[in-house]
Order: sequence, then C-alpha cells, then structure tokens
Amino acid sequence: MAILAIQHSRHSGAGHLGAALRTFGQRVRTVRVDEGQPLPADLDDVHGLVSLGGPQSANDGDRWVGQELALIREAHERKIPFLGLCLGAQMLAKALGGEVARMASPEFGWTRVRAASIGVEDALLAGTGWDHVVFESHGEHVATLPPGATVIMKGKACPVQAYRIGPWSYGFQYHPEWTREDILAEIERSSDADLAAAGTSKAAQRQATAEHAANAERASARIFELANLLLFPASRQQPGLVAPGTVHH
Repeated sequence: MAILAIQHSRHSGAGHLGAALRTFGQRVRTVRVDEGQPLPADLDDVHGLVSLGGPQSANDGDRWVGQELALIREAHERKIPFLGLCLGAQMLAKALGGEVARMASPEFGWTRVRAASIGVEDALLAGTGWDHVVFESHGEHVATLPPGATVIMKGKACPVQAYRIGPWSYGFQYHPEWTREDILAEIERSSDADLAAAGTSKAAQRQATAEHAANAERASARIFELANLLLFPASRQQPGLVAPGTVHH
C-alpha cells in the first residue's frame, strides 16, 4: 500500500508534506503529470491520495485533468483519505460537484486566515492557531463548495481557505507544504506586473517571509503530523485493516 501524490509542476513539490510522510515511514508514489507521466487507472493498493499545486486549472480540458478528477471521486467514494493543496483543493471541489472560478485579482503572498466556527474543532487544525498567516499563490478559487463540504478556514479575499468533505477529504487553498526556499523562489519567479496586480511587491513579500516563515513552518509541521496520524495512519497501509475513519470528528 502507498500514498499516491500527483505533482503538477516542478515548482510545486511536496516540501514539508513530503518530509513528514518520510518521517512517518510512508511509502509514496509520485506521478508527474507535468512531465507526461500517466495516472493509474484506479486506486487499488493506494491508502491515501495527495494532489499538489500547479499553474493549471481544474476547468482545463486536458485528458489528465478528467482522469485526476475521476481518481478523486473514486477516493472519496471508497473512503480513501485525500489531501489537496492549492490546485489540489480546487480539483477536489470540481470533482465532487463544486465550482472553481477565476478571482477578480490574484491572491499572492502572506495572507491572514482564521478558523471558521466548525474549524476550531477540527482535529487536523489542532495546535495551528485559529488566526494565523499563510502563503498564497493562486488566481482561481473554490467559488461554490461541493455538497456536504464544510469551510474550516476562511479569508477575506478568498472565503474558502480550507475545507473538508466528510472525515477523509481535505482541501487547503494556501501552501502549508512550501518551504521557505520554495516561497522565496516563487516570489523571485513572479513578475513585477503580476505582483502589482495582487497589490504587493517582491520587496514586501521578502520582508513578510522573514517575519512569518518560521511560524508557518511550525503550523505546517503540526498539520502534516496530524495528517499522518489521522488521515494516513499505519493501519490503512495493511490490507484488511481499516482505521476508525471518524476518530477525529
């Protein structure tokens, strides 16, 4: 049994999440759709599914997009835990009947998010703070949640910052997986015009990174520790053993 990680861009790897998965001894199979690697036909022998960030859209007509959406639906139906980050969160929404749309202006840089009322009780967020600063880089967002979804973290420009559907499927619009180096590289890659459209600048984001990265790294470590313990526990790796899916709700 392994966790299947879908990577959409060389600039958006697993980062802190990958380190946490290795620490907990998880077997991870990464598929690079950006390099043309094929997605599996099904999720047999998979005990967790991760969808990472990327510049693509959940609304794109590429063949792999439809295949990934189908895998996400399969994971949800089979109660295989799913964790979507940025584009991955949008893919989850699209797969399960929500809507993804372009924002009036992109959200880029360090942004304050806060727990929704039910979010303060969500075990995956335990110890991360009900109000904290995270790093964002996206031009689309979850405009309409899928049926049965619950917002657990919200923001001002982008109301749906994190949500869950049932006890096994989670989407985070921001990037808890990105390391400080990932964030600084994203800032440097961005054009001055794009940053101006988002109401910021390279200098402002470099300074904000110096101020917020350490706290964000601690929050990320906590989220991904809990993801390993609650979403991808050891008992799910063994055929015939099923972890108590509602233990954290």
